[in-house]
Amino acid sequence: MDKEQGEISRMQINPTDYLLFSIKEFKGKHYIDLRKYVISDSYTGFTKQGVRFGSELLKEFEENITLLKEALAKNEST
Repeated sequence: MDKEQGEISRMQINPTDYLLFSIKEFKGKHYIDLRKYVISDSYTGFTKQGVRFGSELLKEFEENITLLKEALAKNEST
């Protein structure tokens, strides 16, 4: 499986789909891109499913991931 441009890592979410973590640049600004990537007989590549946001929001994104982890831990313990 070849690396895509700007790719940082992949997380397999089922046998044919991955969540692709990458950094994109547009007009001198850096963006975080989390995109579904599919590998199948009929199509291999990005889908429209995903999100892209400015790198200046990474700290806020990390804070929200922490909140998700805390909420999940609380839900799993009940």
